Amino acid sequence: MRRNYSGLSLGDIRSLNTEVVSKNILTLKRGKAPGIDGLMAEHLQYCHPIPSVILSKLFQLIMYSMYPQVSN
Repeated sequence: MRRNYSGLSLGDIRSLNTEVVSKNILTLKRGKAPGIDGLMAEHLQYCHPIPSVILSKLFQLIMYSMYPQVSN
């Protein structure tokens, strides 16, 4: 065990890229009821690719703010 272990190793935050987000969006089940925001899986699956880019950057920022020591 590592001496200063503080949780799971997250690896490189940049590995959470647009391709990973896009692939996960495509695996969402279709035909489900929308959430409180009114979004359904189909909205993300059939929209322009730019939301995947924005979501990946958002997820990277969230991970960086939670775990700044894992930045690079």
